[in-house]
Amino acid sequence: MPWETGASAGKGSRATAREWLVNPDSARPHDNYDAFLSRLDAATASLTTRAESLNKALAAVSLLLEPYESAVRQWERRRYYVSEQLGAHSGSPQSYTALCELHVVAGKMESMLRGRAERITAKLADIQGRREAIDKSLLELELSRIKLTSSRMLAQDRQELSSIFSELAGSAVAAGVPPDTGLLGDLKEAREAIILAEALIEVKGY
Repeated sequence: MPWETGASAGKGSRATAREWLVNPDSARPHDNYDAFLSRLDAATASLTTRAESLNKALAAVSLLLEPYESAVRQWERRRYYVSEQLGAHSGSPQSYTALCELHVVAGKMESMLRGRAERITAKLADIQGRREAIDKSLLELELSRIKLTSSRMLAQDRQELSSIFSELAGSAVAAGVPPDTGLLGDLKEAREAIILAEALIEVKGY
């Protein structure tokens, strides 16, 4: 089958190719391309919906990050300023105590806001990671669609050439005239090339 990969797919493809070359009228497998393309479409639609939701969440969470980062910088500057004031203090003990309290408050506020900013950053990273995973899957789905469509076109070309080959051979026999071996040979070569190309796609997983 076109969706198989590995050694088993290669063996099956070569065996099928030999069968079709020897017996052009042999039965062909049921065309399941529509079913698989439908599954690809469904998976793509589902992931696209998820991606849109994640984009909205990413935008909303991103709006929260800047205010927290700005607040962290403000309290950090305040803490540094109070620390300098404490280092150069020459006033009363009461003012020194007040500066110490301000320094503690600034440190606590900075630590609290930094923790919240870090949690938001982690949330953003998680959303971005999921978004990247979806993008990767969407790309793989698109590549699978291209490969499956190409495989389907090869199968259709092979079937049409086989049909033409059979009709020409049958017409020559019915009319009692010698067949055009040159044309039949060319058609056979063309059909063989298509079969081998499709087998290569299956073996390589293209």
